[in-house]
Amino acid sequence: MTSVLLLCFLMPTLVPWYLWSETLWNSFFVCVMFRYIFALNSTWLVNSAAHMWGYKPYDINIAPVENMPVAALTLGEGYHNFHHTFPWDYSTSEWGWNINLTTFILDQLAKIGWVYDRRYATRDLIEKRKARTGPQASTYIAHEHEY
Repeated sequence: MTSVLLLCFLMPTLVPWYLWSETLWNSFFVCVMFRYIFALNSTWLVNSAAHMWGYKPYDINIAPVENMPVAALTLGEGYHNFHHTFPWDYSTSEWGWNINLTTFILDQLAKIGWVYDRRYATRDLIEKRKARTGPQASTYIAHEHEY
């Protein structure tokens, strides 16, 4: 709790005020409150947009979707259909580093030993899940009942 108060509220207020002669109010409202509100709204945007607009290549039976604009804006957090289908996959995407800064950072930290035991979905598992619950599965089932 102390580190949150220090790093999120006190330091961003006092550094511009003391070092750059900014007013205390401007330091607090711009560097603390604006940043805090912006970060919260960005998080909520991911959770809203990535559950509403997009496509569902892995599981059509759940609400989360793949939303490429969200993935681009958040550097990898828009791959929600994959993330909810394979929640234990560390990269949250089958695409590796493709617009996914988090996966890149984790891979770099793994090279120096700071991250280990990364779990990921194999290509075979992904393809089997797509065949079972993806959009083509519903097409297959619909054709199966026509006969």
